Amino acid sequence: MSPRVLFVDDDRHITESLRVALRSEPFTVLTANSAEAGLEMLRSQTIDVIVSDERMPGLNGAAFLALVKAEFPTVGRIILTGQATVEATISAVNDARVFRVLTKPCPVPELVSCLHAAMAAQRVSGDDFGGFDFDVATQRLDAALATMRMVYQPIFSLRDGTIYAYEALLRSGHESLRSPPELIDAACALNRAADLDHQVCRLVAIDAATLPAGALVFVNLLPQSLGDGRLKEGLDHLAPYAARVALEITERAQVDPDLDLDTELANLRSRGFRIALDDLGAGYAGLTSFAALRPDIVKFDVDLVRGIHRAETSSRLVASIIDVCHDVGVLTVGEGVETRDELLHLQGLRCDLVQGFGLARPQPPWLDVSIT
Repeated sequence: MSPRVLFVDDDRHITESLRVALRSEPFTVLTANSAEAGLEMLRSQTIDVIVSDERMPGLNGAAFLALVKAEFPTVGRIILTGQATVEATISAVNDARVFRVLTKPCPVPELVSCLHAAMAAQRVSGDDFGGFDFDVATQRLDAALATMRMVYQPIFSLRDGTIYAYEALLRSGHESLRSPPELIDAACALNRAADLDHQVCRLVAIDAATLPAGALVFVNLLPQSLGDGRLKEGLDHLAPYAARVALEITERAQVDPDLDLDTELANLRSRGFRIALDDLGAGYAGLTSFAALRPDIVKFDVDLVRGIHRAETSSRLVASIIDVCHDVGVLTVGEGVETRDELLHLQGLRCDLVQGFGLARPQPPWLDVSIT
């Protein structure tokens, strides 16, 4: 069942706008237009996170969320306000123990990121959101990082069917943070994305010593890590293999607007790393990310690739981007290939590389197979 998020605001236009803005996100969005209506909904159904306006008739947001904390301590609590006073903010933190105070107007990517982080904080710290303990959460994340290992999925050339590269994918053995998304969300919730990426780089560097001749390895980086000293330390481990490493930056997440992206990318390239744009077609900025990152490699999101032989719009879009990429010397990768029809269609569109469970699953290093 998808997570359920309740927005409480006395302005119906705002709640409806939020419902529309989040329609493509993996949440069930519910709305209420008073604190009283919000409490009734909490008492009648399961809610994971509640986002409340501060200034409402009757109970203000901080007082409302303090009641929520007392009656429903496992529900995540966020305040969204345009005119927060110092007193209201203090009350929200001390009495309601809110996860975060957001200011209006809040960009949708920031709101979505905050919702994911609130849910991750619940998972990493235990069931009682009201008793969130950063020390406990940190210990659990440290334990999960210590259990990490890497597996590698082949990326095949459509020219001759041989392995061009491998994508490094993390795996966790921790009981509470077992899946990669849970571990990633926990690291981001604790502002430790760079620690996670540092560990990934360190583990990949160990395996890279035996990387088959001629093959590259793709390493995913979280956009939150860019510019962080811990990431730079992690990349030091990979430095001896930089000419054979493509650093993947996902288009699903937003890069910090205050980051000097040009300088960061120039530093990475100066060390010999290639840049890959991951998940093109799924994220916040679309082709803006392509222009900003100026990648050496572009990976089409699985939603564009799935059923592409039957989807005229996706096919034309991918074909157009492939033409642009070839004009500027950028390699293209079709991700998530499951069927031979998808494979042959991408080949017909002159896509350079493909990967997917239908071709080869992630394995310990280094799987030696080919496709025909």
